[in-house]
Amino acid sequence: MASRMASDPVHERLLAIVKKLPEAVEDWPWGSIHCKVAGKIFVGWSRDADGVMSVGLRTTPELQATLVSSDPRFSIAKYTGKYGGIDLRLGARPNWAEVEQLIVESYRIVAPKRLARLLERAPTRKAPAKKQASQRKARKH
Repeated sequence: MASRMASDPVHERLLAIVKKLPEAVEDWPWGSIHCKVAGKIFVGWSRDADGVMSVGLRTTPELQATLVSSDPRFSIAKYTGKYGGIDLRLGARPNWAEVEQLIVESYRIVAPKRLARLLERAPTRKAPAKKQASQRKARKH
């Protein structure tokens, strides 16, 4: 199973998203991939019987209710649904920006606060703050 997934471009794209997250690790506890932070699963994926990739992750119960009721790609996760777990069927043309956002938010929910805070220090998040500071400085002069 691991070797079959390793040659799967969708699997590779998902794993690339996960590998950007602090201290995230991959594991194969039940024959499909589950990625963890501090020993807790924040995302996992496998192909359904029909070959469609399905991604399981965590969100808030409020967002879970909204997604499940408004978008047929989402369903309540079998084992983690009571904690905000959802399953997302990716389909033939995934919205990768959406998928990455959902994975990162799932990581934030599950990760220890010290690791989740590291995401706030990412270079892409610093740039707007610097721009705002320079704009404030320019207004003072």
